[in-house]
Amino acid sequence: MTDPPRRLTSLLAELKRRKVYQVAAVYVVVAIAGLELVDVVVPSSRLPEWSDELFLALAILGLPLALVLAWVFDITEDGVRRTDGRDAANHHAPRLPVAGAARETVGEPGASRAPTGEPGPGDADEPDSVSIRPADPDPRVVAVLPFENLSGTDEAEPFAAGLHDDLLTELSRASALTVISRTSVKGYRSTEKSIREIAGELGAGTIVEGGVQHAGDRVRLNVQLIDARTDAHLWAERYDRKLTTQNIFDLQSELAARIMAALEARLTAEEEARVPALPTDDLEAYRLYAMGRELYVDRTLEGLEAAIGYFERAIERDPDYAPAWAELALSLVALMDYGHVDADDWLPRAESTCNKALELDPDLAEAHSALGNLRSYRRDGPGALRAHARALELRPSYAGAHQWTAWVDLLVGDAEAAVDAGILGTQLDPLDPEARTNLAAAYLAMGKPELALSEARGSMERHAGFDYGRLIEALALYALDRADEASATLQRLTERWAQAWPDTARALDRIAHGDEAGAGEPLARLQAASAPFHLGLVHAALGDSDAAFEALRSAAPLAWDETLYLRYHRSDPLAGLGEDPRFATLLGELDRSWGVERGKGEVAP
Repeated sequence: MTDPPRRLTSLLAELKRRKVYQVAAVYVVVAIAGLELVDVVVPSSRLPEWSDELFLALAILGLPLALVLAWVFDITEDGVRRTDGRDAANHHAPRLPVAGAARETVGEPGASRAPTGEPGPGDADEPDSVSIRPADPDPRVVAVLPFENLSGTDEAEPFAAGLHDDLLTELSRASALTVISRTSVKGYRSTEKSIREIAGELGAGTIVEGGVQHAGDRVRLNVQLIDARTDAHLWAERYDRKLTTQNIFDLQSELAARIMAALEARLTAEEEARVPALPTDDLEAYRLYAMGRELYVDRTLEGLEAAIGYFERAIERDPDYAPAWAELALSLVALMDYGHVDADDWLPRAESTCNKALELDPDLAEAHSALGNLRSYRRDGPGALRAHARALELRPSYAGAHQWTAWVDLLVGDAEAAVDAGILGTQLDPLDPEARTNLAAAYLAMGKPELALSEARGSMERHAGFDYGRLIEALALYALDRADEASATLQRLTERWAQAWPDTARALDRIAHGDEAGAGEPLARLQAASAPFHLGLVHAALGDSDAAFEALRSAAPLAWDETLYLRYHRSDPLAGLGEDPRFATLLGELDRSWGVERGKGEVAP
């Protein structure tokens, strides 16, 4: 049953947010002044004596209308706008205090932005990253630093990592908080940076740090909550418990409740009702699961293979361990997405694993995102977006679900939605290269190549060999008429999915410089490699539109990099094809392949 005091508090907060109180106060003051004016004017004019009663009646009748208008509309710098309908105290989108600012200042050179690294050639006039960090960060933006292993033994490490991840997961279920992803905080393990430095890099207002000691069947956790703005310790606690799975999960719930109380953040009624069950009572299964999660984060081939092994061993010990099934499904799909394995062999296994996780726990966010990734792999855009949306209902601060939503939005052609999801993804996981590259691709799709270039280069600051970021960097350079730099960037791609791009870049570069004969050698290699999409680009650059369209059509279904190029790249060589009716037909076929209604850019129901 809904808590009446909480609902009343929420309503009062919403009235304040929508400025209803202010409008009521101003209205009453103006009405009183008007009545006094009428009292002065009526005796000295020819107005009937009942004019003051009429004015009073109109003032009383007008008050409800003024309050309704105050509730529905707001006056902004851009004029009268409908008020954001999200509840002030609790809403299902993460409390990202600068997301709106980022959206409003896109492309404005005067906006305050975090630096993205040393500028490259010709970058003097390019804006920095739009991952804006507020001068006074919201205390409800929380970063939980990796818990330090104070025991100094390898045996304690999984429990330190497990407690850290579990606390992150528990906090990220609360829509009243914004919780920075473990992908971004893991780099601060044993760091010498100050709390203020860490908070500034992550955009956090509150930092949680702690240490774990494990000896025999006992575990001790020291935790402190720190105000990042002042370095002040809000509280520090020590928990000493017997090491059991029940105690571990009770501890994470107790910690999450204590943190939320300190930050005056409340769960919604739906969140309170959704109390996770104990996922396993096998301590060894929990340890294996924790080790697998640590390895999954980096998503390298070696890491994913090792993570899969740990999840499988956890499931062997406890076949009903739903989170282990969900993480196993995510790992299997990641292997396919990154081209590490043959999908024909792995897809059925990934699907059965995901279905098992959902069967065991229908309210497990990771299981729904695993389903979303599977549907995305099968080119079911609408189904993928629905699955990720459900994951975000269950865990509003689930950075991965925001990132994957942005990814699917890009593939189905909804660039504006991709920007929204991309901003959320980067604020929740500011140091993850995929999050920033998704945002870069979204900016490119929106016709903002300067911002795309900045975000793409930012994604590679800590991951220099990240070819997805390098591809978007190259496309942004093409859009900025810096073709030589773009060509050189494409020639540095090395990953498996990108094998045709270096030769494509060489051929396009030769053609752009008037050396069509010089394009013959890379063109021959593309023909030998059976790369029809890339052959189509070269034919388009040579001016042979018939051959270009024939090659592009024969490339269907397009790979993800080809899809992004075809949808959003409008510079040479595709500029010469854009006016041809066959190009619109090609895009329509691409839309249908992703479940999008042709010509509307919307996901089909």
